[in-house]
Amino acid sequence: MEKRYEKRRIWRSGLLAGVVFCAGIGTAYAQHVIVDMDYVVKNKDKPGVVLVDARAAGDYKKGLIPGAVVIGEHGGAKELRDVDARILPVKKLEKILGDAGIKRENEIIVYGAKGDTGPTVVFWILEYLGVEKAKVYMGGMDDWTKAKQHLTNEVRKLPAAQFTAKPRPEVLATTEYVKKNLHNKDVQFLDSRTAKESSGDDIRALRGGHIAAVNHVNIPYESAWVDPDAAKKLAEKKVQDREGMALKDAAGLKELYKRFDPKKEVVAYCQTGTRSTYTYAVLRDMGFQKVRNYDDSWIVYGSDSALPVADVSYYDFVKANAALKRLEVLEKKVEELAAKK
Repeated sequence: MEKRYEKRRIWRSGLLAGVVFCAGIGTAYAQHVIVDMDYVVKNKDKPGVVLVDARAAGDYKKGLIPGAVVIGEHGGAKELRDVDARILPVKKLEKILGDAGIKRENEIIVYGAKGDTGPTVVFWILEYLGVEKAKVYMGGMDDWTKAKQHLTNEVRKLPAAQFTAKPRPEVLATTEYVKKNLHNKDVQFLDSRTAKESSGDDIRALRGGHIAAVNHVNIPYESAWVDPDAAKKLAEKKVQDREGMALKDAAGLKELYKRFDPKKEVVAYCQTGTRSTYTYAVLRDMGFQKVRNYDDSWIVYGSDSALPVADVSYYDFVKANAALKRLEVLEKKVEELAAKK
């Protein structure tokens, strides 16, 4: 992955120096937002650059990249959203980021663990708030430690700053926006959930299925990895690291998203607008000019019976209730056995 971005920097510094893409309302934002370890090493200590560790305290207290700040004890993705994983009001976001010493004018590089969505949630929120130089270090702690780069247990403390947002509604899809564009062929819907979630076989709201849009494709966010099964293999201890969660090279990503027109709008969604931020960041880096993240996502859309769903499915409540009764019987038997000991 690092070689891929090194090549990008070479031609970018020449032909595309200063070239940016307009994001809907005329505000200019750079295309390449995913950076590698070399970029972090060279830039993290420069004036105006803020490196953000998006992980929770349980992880960053074991070691973090020198010079990194944190956003609360629970990790950036949780600190910047509410209990339902919805983005917080702008004023609250301004206070949280300002208290962390971050300004909108800073270049902000966010990282976490390789393959994790926490950093991309923070990255997307920063772009929504108008940060023009937000970047995400996808390799994160895994690449950093593999390269035997220095770690520290000291969190950087910056003086409180004034974060003044310039919200960009064009990178946020609301449920109302989705509803209005279901039949718009120029709006491409990208379902970042698993194939079973999209087909309705895995129900995680009042209904299963996917958004009934005329232009809809399901590509799980893990498909952008070198090994889409890497997380499963790690959980089953078939592999010992997260190397399989590295991004595909440029050719692989182009092939993966070949059904999408980079000049047309893309609305990425998942269950809670979390996995889809990973897709959002990848598409942004690939040069897609209009990308939105649907923050409400399936948990809201799938639970609103007034909204059209394709491959719709419902819970079999009779079967579920029967299973609960069997579970109650088993629990009583376990209690009885425990009482006899």
